[in-house]
Amino acid sequence: MYHLGMALVEVNAISKSYPRRAGLRTEFKTVVEDVSLTVESGETLGLVGESGSGKTTLARIILGLVTPSRGSVRVDGIDVARASGAELHRLRRQMQPVFQDPYAALNPRMRVLEIVTEPLLIHRHEAGIKTDRASLRAKAIELLREVGLDESALPRHPHEFSGGQRQRINIARALALRPRLLILDEPVSALDVSVGAQIVNLLRRLQREHGLTYLFISHSMPLVRYLSTRIAVMERGRLVETGEALELCAHPKEAYTRQLIAATPELPVGA
Repeated sequence: MYHLGMALVEVNAISKSYPRRAGLRTEFKTVVEDVSLTVESGETLGLVGESGSGKTTLARIILGLVTPSRGSVRVDGIDVARASGAELHRLRRQMQPVFQDPYAALNPRMRVLEIVTEPLLIHRHEAGIKTDRASLRAKAIELLREVGLDESALPRHPHEFSGGQRQRINIARALALRPRLLILDEPVSALDVSVGAQIVNLLRRLQREHGLTYLFISHSMPLVRYLSTRIAVMERGRLVETGEALELCAHPKEAYTRQLIAATPELPVGA
């Protein structure tokens, strides 16, 4: 699954600054500074750091939701910031996000059938996507089963589900277009520990079954260690340490990395 040297994502010297007023002057606050990393096809790269370290901003830059101040991002060989409309449309199929808050990520007015099939309707003009009612329903049932839910969920609204179930629906929607890359931004931090462990194990199974590539963002070093092939540590917008997951956790070089390892308890996750 993990093929060294086949970079799906290439982040090259990315920086991002935002202007802010300081009296009569405009100053710039840098939230990501000179970050370079790769995500190899089939691996999980864990991106770890405290709140405010720049993890989410970097993820949004990779997704093309935020424009970097400097540097470039290439996904599947395409420069995200300079991509044509057609190229961006193709990239949208290749990479999908799963965000932190399962309560905010789902439209409360939509039924689950509409939520999980919405990406198919957005990309309906592409070859191989069937959008007749029967096909959409069959696809929705397939996606729900992959994440541990059944078709009884289809006519229901998000408020009728628990947090863990809502995150499963989010994941089902992210899988609808069969992307190569999932960007998972703190996907279990809003859930209690036992439910979060179930979601993490679901993600591991889905990666095995579909050959997915993950960029997994978290403040929890034990969680990142469990799920990741490699780990990249961010502190105050900068990348301070990278390495193979087990080696980095066993022999961290930076005091900040040791602090992260000590700060979060082990999680009840299993193989």
